[in-house]
Amino acid sequence: MDPRRVAGLNQMLTGRVCPAKRADTRVRRAGAVAPRGGRAVSGREGREAELSAVDEAYGRPLLFIVRGQVGLGKTTLLREVHRTWHRRGPGIVRIKCSAAIPRWDLFGARAVVKAFSDSFPDSGNSALPDAMAAVNRLCLPESYGSARARSALFAELVGLFAHLTEDAPGAVLIDDLHTAPDPALVVAAAHRVGCTVVATYREDGWAIRPTGSASPHTFADRVIDLSPLPADQIDDLVTVAAREPLDQAVAPALRAALGPLAGNPGTVLDTFEALRREGHLVRFQGHLCLREPATRPALPADHALVRQVAECGATGRQLLAITALSGRFAMDGLADFAAATGRALAACGQTVDRLVAVGALVCDDHGVLRVPCPALVPAVLPGPARDEAAEVHRALAEHHLRGGGTASPDPAVTSDHIVFAGRALPPIPSVVPLLESQAGLALGTFPERAARRYRAALRHCEPGDSAHSRILAALLPLLVRTGDYEGLAEAVAEGVRAGGGPRHAKLAAYAALAAVHTGRPVPAPVREALANAPETRGALEFTDGWFTGRVPLRTSRVHLAFASLRPDGVDTVPTDLTDCDRFDPVALFGRVLGTAAYGEPVTGPLAAYARIMRDYRDGNWAGIPSGARALELAGPPCTPVHHAVRLIAAEVHSTMGDYEGSAAWLELESAGHDCPFPALRAWASTGLACRTGEWERARTLGWSFCDRSAERSAEGSVVGVGRLLIRLAFTEWGEGGRRELLPRLRTEAEQWYSRLGGAELKAAALITRAFAERDTDSAIEAVDVLREHGGRSELLRACMTVAFLADDPRPWHQEAHDIARGLGDSLHRTPMTESMGASGLAPTACDDSARSGPAALSGLEGPIAALVGRGLTNRQIAREIQVSEKTVENNLTQVFAKTGCRSRLDLALAVMEGRLTAFLPRS
Repeated sequence: MDPRRVAGLNQMLTGRVCPAKRADTRVRRAGAVAPRGGRAVSGREGREAELSAVDEAYGRPLLFIVRGQVGLGKTTLLREVHRTWHRRGPGIVRIKCSAAIPRWDLFGARAVVKAFSDSFPDSGNSALPDAMAAVNRLCLPESYGSARARSALFAELVGLFAHLTEDAPGAVLIDDLHTAPDPALVVAAAHRVGCTVVATYREDGWAIRPTGSASPHTFADRVIDLSPLPADQIDDLVTVAAREPLDQAVAPALRAALGPLAGNPGTVLDTFEALRREGHLVRFQGHLCLREPATRPALPADHALVRQVAECGATGRQLLAITALSGRFAMDGLADFAAATGRALAACGQTVDRLVAVGALVCDDHGVLRVPCPALVPAVLPGPARDEAAEVHRALAEHHLRGGGTASPDPAVTSDHIVFAGRALPPIPSVVPLLESQAGLALGTFPERAARRYRAALRHCEPGDSAHSRILAALLPLLVRTGDYEGLAEAVAEGVRAGGGPRHAKLAAYAALAAVHTGRPVPAPVREALANAPETRGALEFTDGWFTGRVPLRTSRVHLAFASLRPDGVDTVPTDLTDCDRFDPVALFGRVLGTAAYGEPVTGPLAAYARIMRDYRDGNWAGIPSGARALELAGPPCTPVHHAVRLIAAEVHSTMGDYEGSAAWLELESAGHDCPFPALRAWASTGLACRTGEWERARTLGWSFCDRSAERSAEGSVVGVGRLLIRLAFTEWGEGGRRELLPRLRTEAEQWYSRLGGAELKAAALITRAFAERDTDSAIEAVDVLREHGGRSELLRACMTVAFLADDPRPWHQEAHDIARGLGDSLHRTPMTESMGASGLAPTACDDSARSGPAALSGLEGPIAALVGRGLTNRQIAREIQVSEKTVENNLTQVFAKTGCRSRLDLALAVMEGRLTAFLPRS
């Protein structure tokens, strides 16, 4: 403790107390703590660094301060210190300070006595009860009014703490020191007897303290600043708190909503529990998921930041509301805000200062306010209170329109207030020209802003106004171009309600386009208004088929439904244009409507599908199961998009070795609806059958589709046929397969490719030819095609095809291994492919989450399986591990028996995909 501070205490305590012993203040762990007077540095190694730094102080007369914001884990750290030190000796007590300590009790004597009573309930006839009673007798308000009585009380406290050091080093742990009347006096007695004192506090708790009382860090021997935890540790905390499998999207959603509070473990866990308590989490496919993926997590109502905003009253709430609604609020507009809401400008400025000071708002160098923690908004403005922002914008819009400002209002600012006021502002036809002209000015550089102004102009048009038709005709294609399909649905409903505007054919097409992209069928009032016109039939029938999940999404069909929306001057799309075997609705709408006129969606089922397929092709598989669950929970699960995503999820799960998860997705896909993608379903089902050793079932599933290929072609449901043919070729090529059927597969693939084209079907034709004719050149050509246009998983199989046909398989195995490493790292982070493929040695660790096999690979079996995965022959393996070729053959027989692999090809693929993790012995 600082000698100057000690001198002050001595004077207060009548001068009879000796100076406290100085302790060594050298820093033993660089980067974890700093000595008094230096800069406190946050630990960089999670809480282990801080715990280690505190642990070094045990048994030494030091005052440690653990400093951090509310919820950063100070109490949890102190609890862990208490648990660890309590095992070393009995001389430890934990004092819990709180605001309930009387302000006159400067030594915190009442809290000290309670802590001793709780820590030593069975003290019996020892001297300890007498020492506690002596402190209790003197702990009175009048004791602090007399220097003599105050000194006597302090002496009794010193005697009480001395009991901790009788048989072992003494330790005193103090929670929330900042709430004590005078922190320096609370720690003085414990420090006097040489106890190790560890106290937690936060600077923002020092609003009320006696005059002259210092912040603890000014007299502490050591200070530890708790830093926010990194994202991976926060995610681990949430996963543990869930107490069941947690969907991968939950923790990132929490962190995104919390902003700068995302590293605060207390806030994260409290917010997670609030989500659970309020029913925003639901169990689906064995995981705890967000019930509505678009749900915005909200801070708990009792969170300190929520309380601090509430203390700012209606002014603070309204400022937060308008800033959150528009995403920003310029300080230049504060005078107008004050005038429009009838408040004093100075008071509004003070409220802004308070909101910035507590972190509810941040202000940049240009005087623009923003909300850094999105989770604060729904906590402060729950339910209908969100309309408060619209009411403020209404007041601001009316203030501007009255010309109530000191200067002429900026037309753009006035327009934005009208926009954000929404329906809170009654229709004012006179603002339509202003909104229309401001929309035109923003059209070239800020089309989204222009669309918002056009939509506001529609709301303020008088019935029958000619401007309504003109504005609606400009707005609808603009909403498509900017990808705002939620807004498109609302604008179509407004157009139907008001009448006029674009002809029925266009309105129906826009309504259908909005329905497909939002995942919600055309509303009944809109459909009833448009259904009687013959020219609307094509678009409305398209949506009917879409929401039954049975529409084969071909270019010709989409062109017929949406031809009226194509911009003038764009060449028409031939109605007989054929498609390859991919399902890509976003690309198809872009081709039909024109890339310049069509904006790709960022929300909704089509956007989700595009992200999932992009991740699948690129090998970023880790988030695919979570994305598939989110799509199922987001809306009516019966569109073609849902069918396709379920099958992709089933394939990813079976590749991971999660066969139950794969089967669950396949079962969900088959429940109640005809699958519009029979080839894709056969591909996913065949993959699961192969990986579980059901080879005959795999062949039956694959050939069943081929036997009905002409029927399937007539329906146009050919998505995934190339992948299926390649998988079937691998199945028949392996040991136990029927290689005499490979020429038929080659013919089948070539016929599909000649009809439909596309990279995947070209690769299928080349790979089936390579197997049927042992043609290495065709396999190499397939690799080139897929390296340019295909997905990572398909490229892996093409490389394996070359490896099994080429004279020197090693470079092709190496490329396949590199691809498998990428898939494995993103998929299940198993060290299997890296350690086995790179070195040929049995791994020393395995993925604990993997499924246990019926019998683990032992001895040489693991290394031999790895070397098969690298493409080595039995003779090469024997030389590599220095055993006989017969030993290799015997061990390989056991590997086949234990893993269910039927051939060297299947075993190599199992190694590449990391599927042998289940059969590795646990370390």
